[in-house]
Amino acid sequence: MCFRPASAARKREVACPKCKKMNPLPLSIESLVSEIIGDERGKAILEKHCSALTADPRFKMAMGMTLKQIRPMSGGKLTSAMIELVAGDMAQLPVTNECKFCGESLPKVDGPSGPAKK
Repeated sequence: MCFRPASAARKREVACPKCKKMNPLPLSIESLVSEIIGDERGKAILEKHCSALTADPRFKMAMGMTLKQIRPMSGGKLTSAMIELVAGDMAQLPVTNECKFCGESLPKVDGPSGPAKK
C-alpha cells in the first residue's frame, strides 16, 4: 500500500470577512485525513468505521490525502461502503457558521467542496 497523492491537496478553509483569518470548513469526505484526525469527533468517526485502516502504521503517510484518494491504495482496508458510513456520520456533526477567532458570521458554503461561488 503506497500513499502518495497524485496532486497536491488543498486545505479546505474559508476567510473571515472581518478578521481575515482562515477557518476550517466542516468535516466531510473531501477533508484531508489530517483535518479529520485533528478533530476529535472526526477521529472517532474514522476509528468507528475504518479501524483496520487507522491501525495500519502506513496510515500516517496518508495525512495529505482524502479518503477517496486513499481507497484504491488501501488494499481493501477502506471500501466505498465505509466512506459512505463516514460521510453519513460527518453530515450529522453540528456546523458552526461563526469565525473561531472573532465570532463574525462566515460566508455561506455550498456543500463539501468549499465557499459558494458568485
